[in-house]
Amino acid sequence: MPNADKAHPFISTFRDIWADPTLDGLMSSLRDDVRLVQPLSAPLEGKAAARLAFRRILHQFPGLRGEVKGGLGEGSLVFIDWKMIAPVGGREIAIPVIDKFTLQDGMVKERVAYFDPTPVSRAVLRSPSSLMRSVTAQFIRRG
Repeated sequence: MPNADKAHPFISTFRDIWADPTLDGLMSSLRDDVRLVQPLSAPLEGKAAARLAFRRILHQFPGLRGEVKGGLGEGSLVFIDWKMIAPVGGREIAIPVIDKFTLQDGMVKERVAYFDPTPVSRAVLRSPSSLMRSVTAQFIRRG
């Protein structure tokens, strides 16, 4: 990991947000015209779509959090190596993630996430309570 005094300031912001994520915290660094891209999902366009997706994720995985392992960035381009930790069926599933961020005026214009969602999907399918949360999360509407 780069020396903390030389790391891009967004890495620290990201670390703080994901240590104990809330909807407001997750939304705080996103531009209104943000674009979010991740595996097995259509790209999300705009802050309203991101808010709905994060509401669903936080409902589906109460206690979700992340641990930043490191990152590199210069100017408007930042890469963050982190671990997403999702509580599923009484245990925690850790998923390694690499996020590529493009910033504009210090806010996220685009995030492209690289990770394998299979371990979480499998765990959800094996846990009736997690599967129910997954299903009910899909009924959450904007608000």
